[in-house]
Amino acid sequence: MGSMVPGLAGAVLGVVDGVGLSADTVARYRKCCEAVVKFCDQRDLDALSARVVDEFAACQQERARLGEIGPNRRNALVKSAHMMLEFQEAGAVAWRMTSPDPDRALSESSRAVLKQFAAAAGRELAPGSVRLLVGEIRRFLAYLGRAGRGALGAVTADDVRGFLVETAPRRSAGTGNVAWALKRFFAFLNAAGLSDVRIEGLLAHPAPQRMRALPCFTREETGRLLDGIETGTPCGKRDYAMVALAVSTGLRCCDIVALRLDEIDWRRDEIRLVQAKTSTPLVLPLPALAGNAVAEWILHGRPGCDAPQVFTRLQPPFVKLGNSTGSTLMRRRLARAGIDHTAGDGKSFHALRRTTGTRLIESGAGLPLAAQILGHARINSSGRYFSLASEQLRQCCLPLGGFACTKEGLR
Repeated sequence: MGSMVPGLAGAVLGVVDGVGLSADTVARYRKCCEAVVKFCDQRDLDALSARVVDEFAACQQERARLGEIGPNRRNALVKSAHMMLEFQEAGAVAWRMTSPDPDRALSESSRAVLKQFAAAAGRELAPGSVRLLVGEIRRFLAYLGRAGRGALGAVTADDVRGFLVETAPRRSAGTGNVAWALKRFFAFLNAAGLSDVRIEGLLAHPAPQRMRALPCFTREETGRLLDGIETGTPCGKRDYAMVALAVSTGLRCCDIVALRLDEIDWRRDEIRLVQAKTSTPLVLPLPALAGNAVAEWILHGRPGCDAPQVFTRLQPPFVKLGNSTGSTLMRRRLARAGIDHTAGDGKSFHALRRTTGTRLIESGAGLPLAAQILGHARINSSGRYFSLASEQLRQCCLPLGGFACTKEGLR
């Protein structure tokens, strides 16, 4: 009996070709499937299994580490192998957009510990805080892997110190989040009996986090941004609707991307959703500007598809937008609006949310109302928008008449 792997490759390529992807994309996946077939031929394997796919993925990860292939190529190769295995087990396979496994560089034991840590943290923290916590510890575990620490029991305080030294130069805002994550992680390890290292003393006084007051868009810039989006094309209709929705409601980009058709109540002009960052429900009014823009996109720009999300891709496959949508949209639209933008200047999609928060404060809305509209779990999270409301800050200034000048230049 011959190998069934080439047949699996052919079946997957038939699905890829039928989705409507570009010729270049189909050609890329053809080469990826051929690589899986070659991998199995070299090992005299007649079929795939979860173990074989894991070995193939580990091989591609090593090639990426050595610089033989890039991350996109590695991801496509691994995705092809998983699709072939799915067809072998189920007799069918569906094309879907997938994100690379963030834990692929970790050992099996590190993955298991990270999963247990995330579950424990999830009982005390909001989902957004858990994602931040897990991201920091994922980087720490990857560092330990590069340092040759095979078991957490062998980790020392010097390893923690070395990780902080390596990480600090890339953290312009400080290492407060890193220290917080490490404290919680080692408290978890100590309680679980996986490590006896105590790092409270090492991280007792971490460097304070440096907070920047990132800017919002001025009213003139907001107008130029919206006016500069051509609404005669499907792409323009989608971009205009997303920007108008962000400016009018202050929703985060992740919530706009994930917004479903059934979460808009057109009769009441409301949006009802569960925030991705905090997992808390939020009900917001849908202003006319945003509502009309979203309706125009749905009726005259959105592809006919079964995706539940409001905003979808314009090219096959017609699925929800990716995580980088906000940055891609703003790069495209800021340039056309003539708004100067450089990396790190704060003029991102999230700046639209800061703009909404600042306008709320400027209009006289108190911090409790601003926090409620923006969906902040804590009122302190809305306080930073007050630093952008210049007129309101001016009202907080205290007179200096009671202080004597000691330098002539200050008179």
